[in-house]
Amino acid sequence: MKTIIIGGGRAGKELATQLPDAVIIEINPAKKAQLECLDGVKVVIGDGSDEELLKQVGLDDVGTFIALTSDDDVNYRAAAIAKRYGVPRIIVRVEDPEDQERFAELGVEYIMLPSKLVANLVANLIRSPEEEGVDVPFNKILVPILNEKAVGKAFKEALLIASAAKAELTVITSPDIDRRAMEMLAAELGVRLRVLIEEEHLMQILKRHLRYHGCVILERVKEHHYHPDCIIIDQEELGFMDRLLGRSVVLKLIRCASRPVLVARTFRYYERILAIIDSSESVDSVCRYSLLLAHLSGAELDLLILSEQGVVIDEVEWLKRQGAKANVRIKENWVEGNPMIEVVKAVKCGKYQLAVIPWRGTGVIRGDLIKRIINDAPCSVLTVV
Repeated sequence: MKTIIIGGGRAGKELATQLPDAVIIEINPAKKAQLECLDGVKVVIGDGSDEELLKQVGLDDVGTFIALTSDDDVNYRAAAIAKRYGVPRIIVRVEDPEDQERFAELGVEYIMLPSKLVANLVANLIRSPEEEGVDVPFNKILVPILNEKAVGKAFKEALLIASAAKAELTVITSPDIDRRAMEMLAAELGVRLRVLIEEEHLMQILKRHLRYHGCVILERVKEHHYHPDCIIIDQEELGFMDRLLGRSVVLKLIRCASRPVLVARTFRYYERILAIIDSSESVDSVCRYSLLLAHLSGAELDLLILSEQGVVIDEVEWLKRQGAKANVRIKENWVEGNPMIEVVKAVKCGKYQLAVIPWRGTGVIRGDLIKRIINDAPCSVLTVV
């Protein structure tokens, strides 16, 4: 299936060289000659937000629609047309962060905010070595691909994080999964992708014994001398008895991973992140990862603080200082009522795209509450150790 790129500027031109069967729609006729020199790329001069022109180019066999102009209104109109015609994958560049919400409401899957990402990157570069710089949260991300659904879910969210963090993304999958689709998605977002193909008989064993697959996958990854910083896995649908007896693939994977695990439910760049702060040993990790992810995605960060003020005041003050450096807006909420009720209420309120929580909580957040958050949250959940 072909890819339509709206905007033949530097980004559109560079992207087209990496994608087969690309069509560039560029409004400026003066750019036609330099774009036509690209091998295998068709160039159409016209307005990329003109529905008749898009119909002439052909929307029926488009796999990916990418709007890269510097005009948010043009990108919005173009994306709305692509959405209406059922294009399966839409990627949009958004210049004004305040426009992000309307693109999200449109249902655009991938929203890139270059102004925020570039501003954060430049701020990191110009800090002196003596300053505490803002690092990236993950350099290596692993996604276990056990079925086609994971390609459209966990893999999608991993791509977004990897694209913002400039991280390497590795998937472990079976030969029956279409790796070309994953490779094209990674190329479109400039993500380095590594695919580890596992033997079909092993994947069938994993699928039959899902409650144990986390340990097996990690052992297989170690055989490739690969040690990820984070594992991203799909949301798991659990029946009543599974919930009651704690038979969760995700929970078993988290227990054996000894590293951050993200349960993917959002599939777009984060706009608002919730960090649950208590007096557990993982509080430093919760603070660090929530700040780094908010910084990379240009998100606001809300702190739900469940401890007495004197216990975690140093961590909160550090987070506020670093947030000011990282251009992250931070809001504090010190819980005075029942912490269990307040945590569940906050996580399930629908305002957040990501919740960052401690694993093996030794503070207010205990095992049963952690399990409930992981199983029931409508947003993505990152557990840290």
